[in-house]
Amino acid sequence: MTLDEHRSDQYPELPHRGIDVEAAEMDRSCAIGSSVAPSAVDTTDDANSAPKARSGVLEALALVCVAFALALTLKTYVAEAYEIKGKSMEPSFSNGQRVVVLKAFYAVDRQDVVVFSSTEDPAKDLIKRVIGLPGETVSIRRGRVHIDGELLDETYVEFIGSDAREELVPEDRYYVLGDNRPDSHDSRYFHAIPRENIKGEVIMRWWPVGTFRVFDSD
Repeated sequence: MTLDEHRSDQYPELPHRGIDVEAAEMDRSCAIGSSVAPSAVDTTDDANSAPKARSGVLEALALVCVAFALALTLKTYVAEAYEIKGKSMEPSFSNGQRVVVLKAFYAVDRQDVVVFSSTEDPAKDLIKRVIGLPGETVSIRRGRVHIDGELLDETYVEFIGSDAREELVPEDRYYVLGDNRPDSHDSRYFHAIPRENIKGEVIMRWWPVGTFRVFDSD
């Protein structure tokens, strides 16, 4: 999948499906492995060789089917690959990078990077960072984020912008922001997102190879 981005006044289309880097969409991509049947030494006569050959072919086909089913299950329920398109999550994530999103066995926490369905266009998947949790008051003063009055340390942000906003995060919702604040369409515009819209947490950046990184999913 691919993630698309746009500024606060525009909504771009994502190549595959995506994560929002700005409001970024992404395309899904899935790799399916194939298996090869184990070989064995045949000590029987020619009369038995044909049935055994057919049995080996059937076994190989069965293994391929099992591999396909497992890959499909993993993609649907456990993890999925996305391609980022846009600039709203820079410098943390850049246009064209590929990430793996964990779709099960995770808990949403502050500063996690998540992929979610847009509340404005459910067909779009966006990628943002979780800032405010349910029941908290998120205040932005001169671009600086405060949670219940306390300044939030954000080492991943280079350009903070100059916003001044405040919002009480409702129960079962999360306040999300792009790391590139001046070029991100996020909860400052569409408010906190429902928990049910969150598809998963980014746990790995695997492409380009030189940017490979595994992220803490605790």
